[in-house]
Amino acid sequence: MAALRVAVVFGGPSAEHDISIRSADSLIEWLSAGGVRVEAVHLRRDRRVASATIPPRAARPSEASALAAAAPEPVPLGAAVTRLASEVDAAFPMVHGTLGEDGSLQGFFATLGIPCVGCGVGASAVAMDKQLAKSVLMATTSLRMPRGTRIARHQAQHAESVDAACARLELPLIVKPVDGGSSYGLSRVTTRAALADAVRRAVAVEGATGALVEEQVVGDEVTCAVVGDAASGIATFPPILIRPRHGGLFDLDAKYTPGATDEICPAPFPAGTLRRIEAAAADAYQALGGSGFARVDFMLADGVPWFLELNTLPGLTRESLFPKAARAAGRDLPELFVGMVRGAIGVAAQARAAIR
Repeated sequence: MAALRVAVVFGGPSAEHDISIRSADSLIEWLSAGGVRVEAVHLRRDRRVASATIPPRAARPSEASALAAAAPEPVPLGAAVTRLASEVDAAFPMVHGTLGEDGSLQGFFATLGIPCVGCGVGASAVAMDKQLAKSVLMATTSLRMPRGTRIARHQAQHAESVDAACARLELPLIVKPVDGGSSYGLSRVTTRAALADAVRRAVAVEGATGALVEEQVVGDEVTCAVVGDAASGIATFPPILIRPRHGGLFDLDAKYTPGATDEICPAPFPAGTLRRIEAAAADAYQALGGSGFARVDFMLADGVPWFLELNTLPGLTRESLFPKAARAAGRDLPELFVGMVRGAIGVAAQARAAIR
């Protein structure tokens, strides 16, 4: 049987460009180990593309970052992906942030008839906007979530507008980009005087269209990975307790500096609490139309999970939480991600058959 051919697309124009490359390094290694021929596709910040081929079961799979540097002259994204349409069986987006998590690439692949691993256009677009995702979940689930408000980019430039929008929210407040990840632009505000500056920092993050200001939920931060879809069934991996060693927020440094945060998996909570976290993660995933894989973040207060956000393309770096949870569940990572590729191809085949 011929090896599966998968385009792993990474990089992108957002602040998460470099983290995306690190995620792709890991994913490419796992797919290659699982017998997949990978087309490593580096989407540069200028939206041009460089690509290289990695054979299946390469003895030492090349890093995505090294391939990006050594690849021939970049070409426009449209030309690169159109060429790949006849050369690959599926695409695996690993572009964190803009284009990759907002549904843009997913829609592009769908237009070209290329099966795409992970959440589709609708789920990606809704989950990317944290406040919109909360609005959908408020209407469709019983999940608890902190009170908050969106600050548009144009509002962020005027302190009086920010103060007015947040007047009913109680301190302390958490401020972050409404549509960004990896904890870029994240801060905690304890005084009204500091709020406007925090909002400006959030909207200054590359790709951010606004800020989300929420009341802080005091408790333990936890996350829960979810895989599957409505047709094949949804499964959760053991929740992870996240405790930054400096005692502050799970910010960029705490997230990606080795040893900066204790990430305990499975989280050391009673069985009933773990079941509530997993059920809440599955509810959020299903309500937002998740498929493939995702990770759902909560604050746990008095045993109750409070929804924060759903990540439709969670990080896959060596320090990332999704691989840690998968290993704790006893899953073989090459087998897991190759299975996701086969699942995406199967779903696309069923969709084509249904419209004939």
